[in-house]
Amino acid sequence: MPTTYQPDEVPAWPAYAFVVRGSGQVAVSGPLLPACEHPSRTSAVDAVAAAAAGLGRPVRAEATEPDGTVWHLVISPDGAVGELSGGAPRGRAPKKRNAPTPAPAPAPAPDPEPEPDPVVAAAPSATPSPAPASPGGLPVASDALTEGVSQLETHAAAGRMDQATALAAQLDQHAADSLGLSHPDALRTREARARITALAGDPVGAVRLYRDIAERWHYQGADDQAEAVASRAHALWLEIPDLETAIAAGVAMVRMRNQIPGENGTAFAATLQHQTWLEAARNATVRSAAAG
Repeated sequence: MPTTYQPDEVPAWPAYAFVVRGSGQVAVSGPLLPACEHPSRTSAVDAVAAAAAGLGRPVRAEATEPDGTVWHLVISPDGAVGELSGGAPRGRAPKKRNAPTPAPAPAPAPDPEPEPDPVVAAAPSATPSPAPASPGGLPVASDALTEGVSQLETHAAAGRMDQATALAAQLDQHAADSLGLSHPDALRTREARARITALAGDPVGAVRLYRDIAERWHYQGADDQAEAVASRAHALWLEIPDLETAIAAGVAMVRMRNQIPGENGTAFAATLQHQTWLEAARNATVRSAAAG
């Protein structure tokens, strides 16, 4: 028997949509995943299970069969498919890693007590408090982004950097697509990605992300936020021990500090000075190696 979940056991965000084609292919859409066609039900469930694994909990899904039958499901990180109580017909029970197939419409069985209707949608549902609207008019749950960022910190603290990096990229893309690249919540989500990127051993990638965030704050006239992010990038840059890596990151730093120069231009001047020193040290090392 599949597991049955109560609506309050599985958050409304994220929610995924399966559309089963007559050919057997399954279109999947929802946050943290690129919209695409999968060759089978198993492949579609696996894709959503991977997103659930990134969050560390089950997620909701709505499956629409070719005949119009709709199933309200819960997909766990291990690929197990359960049912959401109070949802669609419960015909043939779905099996692990296999979305349900249509069954003859059963006679509805009354529940002992009324249950709340689940909130399941093909796109992320809003939390009880109002959420900003995306360019396409779909609501975005900022609280859910906060939950995702918190999960990043949990992965990082446990040393699960591959999972943290993958989830950070998914959250960043989802926030940018839903809210817009320069929305404050999208920028904060990208900053969390920059932190994870640095912890994962990619300081150049982290500096470039910080640069993008700082410049976007700067373009909005949010000078304090721009300087705070630029300072974090600067501090990270100064800690890079490898000359070639530091020089590569320095290209982004010079561009950023040219626009966000700091008080009286001191930060821009310090950036130029450090980049010049790095290049001179690199050239000296090359000459020394050639002479030896």
